[in-house]
Amino acid sequence: MLIDLEIVREALPALWKGLKVTAQVSGAGIPLGIVLGVFAAYSADSRIRFLRAAALWYVELVRNIPFLILVYLSFFGLPKLGLLASAFYIAIGTTAFYTGGYFCEILRAAFRSVPAGQLRAAMALGMNTWQVQRLIVVPQIFGFLIPPTVSLTIMMFKDSAVFSVMSLPELTYQSNLKTADTFAYLEVLGTTALIYWVSSVLMEVLGQAMETRVRRRSHR
Repeated sequence: MLIDLEIVREALPALWKGLKVTAQVSGAGIPLGIVLGVFAAYSADSRIRFLRAAALWYVELVRNIPFLILVYLSFFGLPKLGLLASAFYIAIGTTAFYTGGYFCEILRAAFRSVPAGQLRAAMALGMNTWQVQRLIVVPQIFGFLIPPTVSLTIMMFKDSAVFSVMSLPELTYQSNLKTADTFAYLEVLGTTALIYWVSSVLMEVLGQAMETRVRRRSHR
């Protein structure tokens, strides 16, 4: 038989263990990155010059430095600065940092989708900035945010494979160990690819369900 299913069966426990580490890193790093992106988005549109400049430089940094280079800089550079952390926490931190830069731009694009006339009308009615954001902006942009946020989540989930270079025992690292032991590249790497694909499809389906629910509520 072309594919040895016995090798696949033997590899599954290790791959499952790696998937749990990948899920832990993504489950912590991506939400932290979204929070960071929200802060960066509001800072980028702030009247305070320092906050605006810092946010824009942050976005440019994320957009122009490969994720792998950022991981290397964090893993090998931070100890030289006296900042010691395990590979697990470095993975969470770099995931959050990278996610935040992209989510900042997603959120700023969502802000621009709200007609300026509505904002001026709300201010003319006496609403303060917080009320405008809570009552006018956020309800309208939530549905707009779901598709690109889901795409970003899937991208960062898959890009977590680069943490294998830090010997973090995530999915790709476990896959590399198994291929080194068995040389069964087709079976082990094929199963790993299938796990990434199924996980990404599930996230996409969940995102579509959320988008559908938001649209139904907005049309009531």
